[in-house]
Amino acid sequence: MSLFRIVFKNLRQRTLSSALTSLSIALGVAVVVAILTVKEQSQAAFAQSAFGYDLIVGAKGSELQLVLNTVYHLEKSPGNIPYGLYKELAADKRVKMAVPVAVGDSYHGFRLVGTSDRFLKEFEVLPGRSFELSAGRVFDFSEDRLDHVMNAPPDHDHGAHEMPFEAVVGSAAAAATGLGAGSTFVASHGIDEGPGVTAHEEKWTVTGVLRPTGTPNDRAIFINLESFFAIKGHPKPGQEGRGPEISAIIVKSKGNLAARDLVYTLGRRTDAMGVLPGAVVGRLFEWFGNVNALLIAVSILVIVVGGVSILVSIYNSMSERRRPIAILRALGARRSTILAIILMEATTLCLIGGLSGVVGGHVLAEAAGRVLRSQAGLSITGWAFHPLEGAVIGSLLILGILVGLLPALKAYRSDISKGLNPS
Repeated sequence: MSLFRIVFKNLRQRTLSSALTSLSIALGVAVVVAILTVKEQSQAAFAQSAFGYDLIVGAKGSELQLVLNTVYHLEKSPGNIPYGLYKELAADKRVKMAVPVAVGDSYHGFRLVGTSDRFLKEFEVLPGRSFELSAGRVFDFSEDRLDHVMNAPPDHDHGAHEMPFEAVVGSAAAAATGLGAGSTFVASHGIDEGPGVTAHEEKWTVTGVLRPTGTPNDRAIFINLESFFAIKGHPKPGQEGRGPEISAIIVKSKGNLAARDLVYTLGRRTDAMGVLPGAVVGRLFEWFGNVNALLIAVSILVIVVGGVSILVSIYNSMSERRRPIAILRALGARRSTILAIILMEATTLCLIGGLSGVVGGHVLAEAAGRVLRSQAGLSITGWAFHPLEGAVIGSLLILGILVGLLPALKAYRSDISKGLNPS
């Protein structure tokens, strides 16, 4: 009989204890694998989303809220800034390109983003990659029409005869809502769905659908900005004593120094601030990194406790196995063979738990990835393997040897005559 058959026969005789000790190892490994898988992909996905531009200008307040709202289409808008500031930045020598952004409405939970066609035509969605259409064309946008809307009297009624109400739909939004080129829809005020939500009268026509980008832009519906301000019920320029306002400005500067200089300049204003989204995301992941480190430390502790459980389980079984071990010795088995059997049992339990934990960890990561895809539009899969997973399995082999060493030495030193004695 081979050593492997002996090992598995011994484990089957203690099925319950073997399963429980392996389960504790599996739980710890699953958490470690899930954290490693999700952390690496989410960090890369969040960082990629800021590459099309290097500066966001918005209302004074929380930098994180401004980034989440403008870049990831999450959270509520932190406030408005003067439309005139967009004109100033567009003419600034430090600015390569700037586009205004206005938010506040949605369709079936997908946010409407009022902006310029330059955002879809000239900004990069990922490094070296521009937005691409799977169908149709980009909406029609006119700076002159926008200025006309901004300067029109508050009671002026802008209709479809005066400007187009057009939209370009992200791939995920299109798949979920069924919108395609030529479709029409009516937006709701705010980002919530359900009873009490006000629907606008205006009807937008979808002119194009974007190809999947793996970014939060897949969940957005982009509309021409002038149509956003032409919506009945929206505060009109000049109302309440304020001039025209927008939610944010997306800026591509002429270099890192120019971007930082703009942040400093905007920081001296009382009505707006500049934010470097990459820096904000970096700080966010520093905080998450501490949480992840704590979770991994707890998981390692669970794995160690599982290893100790294996040690106790095998060690306590030695008294019951004195006679079988003695019979093996009497049949010619060497002490080293007995030692190997016990060590193999411990490492097998660790490996079973470890491999089960790897599978469970990827299942957890896939579940988390689906939530992030649906809520934030981030492309995360649970089936991407992290290089450290190999190190985890290797560590479990070492752990199996360490926890199996004490009971193995006890079996190694067992006396044949005492083991064969019925008493």
